[in-house]
Amino acid sequence: MKPAIRWLIVVLVVVLVAILLWLWNPFGQEKASPDSDDVQQTAAPTPPAAPVAPKVAEPVTAVVLFDFDRSVLRAEASAKLDELGARFKDGGFDRVDAFGHADRIGSDAYNMRLSRQRAETVRGYLLDKGVDSDNIRTDAKGESESVSGDGCRNMGAENRKNRKLIECLQPDRRVQITLVPTR
Repeated sequence: MKPAIRWLIVVLVVVLVAILLWLWNPFGQEKASPDSDDVQQTAAPTPPAAPVAPKVAEPVTAVVLFDFDRSVLRAEASAKLDELGARFKDGGFDRVDAFGHADRIGSDAYNMRLSRQRAETVRGYLLDKGVDSDNIRTDAKGESESVSGDGCRNMGAENRKNRKLIECLQPDRRVQITLVPTR
């Protein structure tokens, strides 16, 4: 829920409470003073219900894909990152997690370095869009969290010349982005 909608709800609740209090004690009715002999014992009025606390936002996740052996953003990633940056700046989120991943082609050390570069590319883009650096957390996962699973097994040589394998492993070349809600 956007902050503007939350404020609107709070204002409406306050106005409603004010109207109920006004109806409870109209202006024409005088209150009896405590010194008066005709003080009547009445039950204390029930306080109005407190406004309902806004619902905690759910995490928002998105995936940005990268080309084989690259850490440069694709053209279609910009719109997705623009939307995530705007949602973060609208409020309700504590931080942005950007975790870089790589496919299994190449050495572990190379894939770890490449996945870190991908996460840093996303971080840099979000910084350019106004997200504070203190609110962005990056990490590199290398090839350790594959999403392609066994679907790309036994497809031939695991090298840059095997285009069929490279295409199959596309989902592994990504940055997983999560907007973590404020608790």
